[in-house]
Amino acid sequence: MVVSVSPLRTVVCVRNPAPEGDPPSTRPDDRSTTVPDAPTAVPDRSTTVPDPTALLEALPDIVMAIDGDARLVWVNAAAVEQGWDRDGWLGRSALDLIHPDDLPMALASMETVQDKPVGTPIEIRIAHPSAGWRLFEVIGRDMLGTALGLLVLVCRDIGERRKWEVAAGDVPRFQAVVQHSSAVSMLVDAGGRIHSVSAALTRLTGLDQERLRGEAFWSIAAPGHEVVLAEALRRRGRGVSSVEVPVRRAGSDEPRPMRFEVVDLREDPVVEGWVVTGYDVSELHSARSALERLATHDVLTGLPNRLALTDALRDALVHRGDLDEVGVLFVDLDRFKPVNDLFGHEAGDELLIAVADRLVGLVRTADTVARIGGDEFVVVVPGLSALGAVEELGRRIEQALAESFVLRTGVATISASVGVAVSDRGSTVSSLLAEADQSMFEIKSARRSGATGGVVRSRRWTERRQLAASLRGALERREMRAHLQPVVAVADGRLRGFEALVRWHHPNGRVLGPAEFLDVAFEAGIGTHLDRIVADEACALLARLSHLVPDAWVSINMSAHDLVDPHITEVVAGTVARHGLAPNRLIVEVTEQATLELPGLRDHASPQVTLRELAHLGVRIALDDFGTGYSSLTHLRKLKVHTLKIDRSFVSGIVRDTTDFTLVHAIVGLAHSLGLHVVAEGVESVDQLEVLRGLGCDSSQGYLVSPPIAPDDVEGWLVDYLARSANALN
Repeated sequence: MVVSVSPLRTVVCVRNPAPEGDPPSTRPDDRSTTVPDAPTAVPDRSTTVPDPTALLEALPDIVMAIDGDARLVWVNAAAVEQGWDRDGWLGRSALDLIHPDDLPMALASMETVQDKPVGTPIEIRIAHPSAGWRLFEVIGRDMLGTALGLLVLVCRDIGERRKWEVAAGDVPRFQAVVQHSSAVSMLVDAGGRIHSVSAALTRLTGLDQERLRGEAFWSIAAPGHEVVLAEALRRRGRGVSSVEVPVRRAGSDEPRPMRFEVVDLREDPVVEGWVVTGYDVSELHSARSALERLATHDVLTGLPNRLALTDALRDALVHRGDLDEVGVLFVDLDRFKPVNDLFGHEAGDELLIAVADRLVGLVRTADTVARIGGDEFVVVVPGLSALGAVEELGRRIEQALAESFVLRTGVATISASVGVAVSDRGSTVSSLLAEADQSMFEIKSARRSGATGGVVRSRRWTERRQLAASLRGALERREMRAHLQPVVAVADGRLRGFEALVRWHHPNGRVLGPAEFLDVAFEAGIGTHLDRIVADEACALLARLSHLVPDAWVSINMSAHDLVDPHITEVVAGTVARHGLAPNRLIVEVTEQATLELPGLRDHASPQVTLRELAHLGVRIALDDFGTGYSSLTHLRKLKVHTLKIDRSFVSGIVRDTTDFTLVHAIVGLAHSLGLHVVAEGVESVDQLEVLRGLGCDSSQGYLVSPPIAPDDVEGWLVDYLARSANALN
């Protein structure tokens, strides 16, 4: 190593420090500071003054002088007495003798000594010809600016003193402190074997101190973890390396987790090995495990949470076999809120815990049951070979949760809606959860509307995404068309108007009904645009037919999303005006559900306000599927309804089912008492028509008269129907 020391010549002095207990003196006249070339004249005294060079040679501490290039130019006899070859030293760079890790400190001291009368003592390791590295205390005086032109250093070997200082002069007491400390203290020799170890290791692990002496340090690690401790000894440098490793325990298969801090002091002449301090981290591991569980498990039920569910589902998809798939069941509790309201939140928590227990009892060990929300649970079933298995599990879950729960505060009865999804080769975690969630939503919606049925599988997420993309293209290509289904008077068959029903003229030649695409259209945000296209074409068709039926009307369906559009009234007004129609020739059909406020749309227009605005415009309002929803008389009063449409589910049984007959009779009577027009949907037989005529129903609509008619065919059908009606009258 070449070091540039200042253009001035440098003198290094290694000194023997003051006796222990006395602070080192900083006065220049308290120590020898020059190395004279010849005896210095002194005043005449009664005794002879000794030769200064002889005095330096007699010192027990090493004294050396180095020049401006850091080369040794002089050293006293103490260096020879302590094992160094004086002739071998002279002419060499003093920096070559200093341990590499201590060089920065030595160089800094050499720089700062030039600004002081006497340098600050430093402790550095100096190479010994036969004893490796020896620890010295070094202090210097700068004589570079004098005629001497050297840096004088005084060096004292402090290895033995350091040992005494560590023991504080009381070795038994120091040893007792080490032995009774809760931390493990260990000295490992340069060969990696345990030289000594404190009693703390025995207290923590039961391993015998005496038997460990001479054993490899890494032998205390639990089987399979030895390499961790071995690697800790391979790291060089005086810094602290920290490792955590399980340590074997005598008479136990359960290791104890410990953290070891290892300091490499192999080149320290006092230690000549590694100093190891060990700590029991069992409580830390327990706290860490508790935090990890808290991050991945539901606090109330102890089930995996959404984070753990995602990991489990991802793992199941990665490790499925070539012929196996993964099933997902989305479980949503029905009537859970009334339990909270009636019995209190503590009872609600008790119910959730009981639900979790029932779900876990229904599945296999390999399956995962997770709670992902307030009353929502998800079950992951890997290793499926058929869809039927997961559907059957869904039915068993619904049956099990329908049984009463005995709580501390009373008996609670709930139900559940379970949606299922089964993976394919392109499935992802997100797509499977979305499919199962959508399936659950469809079941819950169907049951709210009065439909019955069990667990169903929803359209796959990938299918929905592809369908949404196709729908956008269909709108651009004008493949969405308005088919018109005639509405006729029950009494004489006279044409009253049409209902516009959307159909997709698919490029593959099929004509698709709304059940195959309408839900995805609204999910994709294009449902309202689709409704506007149908309304525009329906009005255009009616205008084209006005020369044949000048008083006929057309009805269009509006969704809840249409009704909260703040511009919908303006759009409707523009549509009828553009086609030259009077507003009363347009009927807007809405369901009772659509008239309710939509969650999350409070900042938009109110459905009820929109309907009143349309009525004020002159457009007539029809309440569709009456009897299947809330059937609230409040709706009839508030919404300025003109027409009630009786759902086909009642009309289909009107001939043979006395209940359906009674319900239709009541609806017709109620409507007429309120001055409303009544249309019966789904009329498919003459018998049904005759019963409706007997009940005084105003109009009918269904396949008995005609299915929905394509736009290009509607004029031809109308001409033919009017001709047949005229012949029938004649």
